[in-house]
Amino acid sequence: MAGNKLSTGILLGAVIGGAVSLFDKETRRSTIEAYRKSSRAISYYSTHPKELSQQTKSKVEKIKVTVEQIQEDFEFLSSKLDEVKDMTPQLKNILVETKETFETSGETYKHALSSEETEDENRSDLFLERNSPEGKKTV
Repeated sequence: MAGNKLSTGILLGAVIGGAVSLFDKETRRSTIEAYRKSSRAISYYSTHPKELSQQTKSKVEKIKVTVEQIQEDFEFLSSKLDEVKDMTPQLKNILVETKETFETSGETYKHALSSEETEDENRSDLFLERNSPEGKKTV
């Protein structure tokens, strides 16, 4: 019994809600237009059932092709994701090696530049000593 009252209440609420919404002129106009369009379609397809069948088959086929394409795309993306996952450790190793190479090269360049600067300073000190009046030795 409770199920009957629930169903009745839901149906009655829908009818009342629909009636109240038709107080709006724009809603009433669009509802009438949709009713007329639906009526025309029903009467047309009732006299041309083969066309309805063909259109339905065509739409089902389009949906089927779309679903298959989505599945193929998903499989492709999944395989690429697996490839990326497999490449990640290799890529990480390459990046670590590259970083280490740059760090080693940087230290080598730094050492080479600092050695050249030190040698240049030593040469200029030696030149100044030899050519300064105070540094000259008399025989």
